Formats: sequence, C-alpha cells, structure tokens
Amino acid sequence: MELLDYCRSLPKVELHAHLNGSLSDATVLKLLSAREQQDGDFLASAEVTIKRGHQRTLEECFQVFRILHSITDNLEAMQTITQDVIQEFAADNVKYLELRTTPKNIPNKMTKKEYMDTVLEATVEAMKKSNIRVCLLLSIDRARGVEDAWSTLQLAKEYLTHDVFGPLVCGLDVSGNPHSGDLKDYLPVLQEAQKCGLKLAVHLAEVSSDTETLTMLNSGLVDRIGHGTFIHPDAGGSKELHAVVRKQNLPLELCISSNIKSGTVKSACHHHLGFWKKENHPVVICTDDKGVFSTSLSEEFYLGAQTFHLSEGDLHSLCLNGVDAAFLPQVEKQKLRQEVQKDLDSLKGKLTCQ
Repeated sequence: MELLDYCRSLPKVELHAHLNGSLSDATVLKLLSAREQQDGDFLASAEVTIKRGHQRTLEECFQVFRILHSITDNLEAMQTITQDVIQEFAADNVKYLELRTTPKNIPNKMTKKEYMDTVLEATVEAMKKSNIRVCLLLSIDRARGVEDAWSTLQLAKEYLTHDVFGPLVCGLDVSGNPHSGDLKDYLPVLQEAQKCGLKLAVHLAEVSSDTETLTMLNSGLVDRIGHGTFIHPDAGGSKELHAVVRKQNLPLELCISSNIKSGTVKSACHHHLGFWKKENHPVVICTDDKGVFSTSLSEEFYLGAQTFHLSEGDLHSLCLNGVDAAFLPQVEKQKLRQEVQKDLDSLKGKLTCQ
C-alpha cells in the first residue's frame, strides 16, 4: 500500500479542529448559493476564492475566514456545517473527534445557548449516521475579554449536567489572536473550569511569548498545548520553557499545513514535529482548520511522514498518541484504544511504498 493510501487507512484521532474553519469547499459553496439576498459581487468573489483550494495564498486564506463568518451567522447554517464537518472527518477514517467552537451571540439571530444547542443537536444526529465519536470543546476567545470568558464557562458548566449533551462537552479551548489580551487575566476563569472537571487545551507559543507561556504552564491548568510553535530552543524558545514542557510531558497538538500557510513556520522541513520526534515527546498531528487550509487529517499524516521519514511504527504511535491525549474518561479511552489498536494491527506490514 502506498503512503497516502496507508495514511487514509489509519484509524485516526483529531484533537485540534475548529468547527467553522473545518468547512469543506463543497459546504461553503452550498451555503453561499443559498444566500440569495447576498450581494452578487460578493458571491462571485467568494466562489473564486473558495475554488482555488490548495492554491490559496495567505491573504486568500484570511479571506476565507471572512467568508465563513458571513455565512455562519444563523442556526440553520450551524446545523448544516456541524453535520457536514463530522461526516467528512468520519469519511477520512477519524475514529474520535474533538471539535472546538466559540459560542456566538448575534442579536436577533441567536444567543450563545441557542448556538451551542444547535451544534450539540447536530453532533448527536451526525454520530447516528457515521462511525465516529465526537466531543465538544467550548472556545474562549482571548480577544473578547474576561467577561465573555466567564459566560462561556457558565454555559459549559450547564451542559455538564445535561442528560443528552453532558457527555459531549469535554473541556475548554483557549484561542484567538495571540497578540490580543493577556492570558494571565483569564486564570481565575480557567481555575474555576478545572474545579468543575473541564479539561483545558490552550493555544500557546503560536508567536514568541516565553513569559506568557511559562505563566500558563506554571499554573498547572493546561492539559494540552495547541501549536507550541516557539517552545523548542531550536525554534527560538527558551531552555526554561522547553524544560517545563518536557517535565510536565504535555501533549502538543501540531498542525503542519496551518503553520506553514499562516507563516509561523518556513516550510514542512522546518516544522517543530521534527524537534519533538527526536525527543520522543507526545505529539498529536491535527488539522486546525482543514477547510481554510485545504487539507485533511490523512494529508497531514502524509505530509509529516514524507517530510520526517516516519516509519509504519511511527505512524501507529501517532495514532495512539491521539488516544492517550483525548479528553475522555479512562474507561472510554481504553475502549477507543482497543478499537484503534485492532485496526492498526490489521495494517501491520502493508506499507510498501514511501
């Protein structure tokens, strides 16, 4: 079996996927065509940008984010995109998916709770149709302020005791523009979240920010690191920061195409996956925004394998790393590990061409 086909066959775990950024081109075009009242010039320009796919420039990627914002401002659209995204991950042989999304409050259209109820209802329906387990992380956008973060936490706490949605909400994501706000201001919110049993994935060191990153890591609140681009000394991080991450053995969610296209990493061969692989540190390959960056989890595995000459055993370890880092109760995690291991065992020795 050739490498790309092998990567598609792997039973994968996706832990860093933003819902709105994961819309496929097909879904975006479907939603655009439904916006009959939208400006005609906007529609034409948006369709050209979307259809460029893998050829999108960085500026066009940012344009896609603006397009997504304009078409995901209603509950019907949120239901559509949630089901589409989950089914697409399932078709890519993703066995377990953690989707993260920032609850939206749009006057006269939806409240935060209506937004999340719709996403969760669509998640339940999508799981009935596909062989995939899905959990949700509610995102705190550091650019929106601490008051907004408290309201998101309160919403997450309400779902924890919900008969249907409770098991689906597994934690919080902290993300947003890394140049906005100061994460230390959010520590009281995150401390309360931890007390409630919510796991925490934090975008850290997307830009060089040793002081802020150390503050977060020394708080003892972080369960997984998103990106971590500038942590390793070879990438400009401090020795102290590197030592803390190694000591805490925190898994890193690595998104190769996203980092390259957003310009935080020069090329695939410069990606920090190589640094951490040499140190046998737990890493999980993820997509970040598969729609915006025109990729899939299989393609990210393929890119990592090609660039860093990963063996069949390396690829299997990456799949199991995803299981180990998942925000699941231990009993469910063990069940997922058995399922993934069974599929991996059936693939042993089938990688014939790299």
